[in-house]
Amino acid sequence: MNFIELLSALNRFCLLKEIRLNHHYIWIYLLIFGLAGSYGLGMTPLMLGLLYALLSLSAYVFYKKDKVAAIKGNWRVPEQTLHLLALFGGWPGAIIAQQRLRHKTQKVPFRVIFWLTLVVNVGLLVSLHTQQIHGIFTQGLVMFNHNVDTMVNDGQSKRVVLFFTMLR
Repeated sequence: MNFIELLSALNRFCLLKEIRLNHHYIWIYLLIFGLAGSYGLGMTPLMLGLLYALLSLSAYVFYKKDKVAAIKGNWRVPEQTLHLLALFGGWPGAIIAQQRLRHKTQKVPFRVIFWLTLVVNVGLLVSLHTQQIHGIFTQGLVMFNHNVDTMVNDGQSKRVVLFFTMLR
């Protein structure tokens, strides 16, 4: 094998590896584009995207803590906690943690439950776009904003909260 063939083989390997790694993140890309489009269409508030980001960061931190504990033989984060974080919207951070930390990627029962929590979470997010559920969601936001309006006296704080919770 000459130098050019070696470079060609290395290039093919890197391309294949990149494709293999990226398929894990496609769900995250779809979520980002979906949330942006949903916000742009006035279906969901900006706070929903921020909630996903906060829960994802939390999930990543919990996975990191569990990985370190596993290495040191210390008390571990319960799998139920990791699954609940994923169910409530932290699954993007969990996917990133699983791939970057190489943690919780081999245990099949954990992976099956994890992907089920992702499907349930995305299903609930999609259901926000049905007429009936969107109406209930909008009523909840209106009640929340009304309560903020009556409880918060500071005008600047009130505007910030209302900005993140109002539909476009």
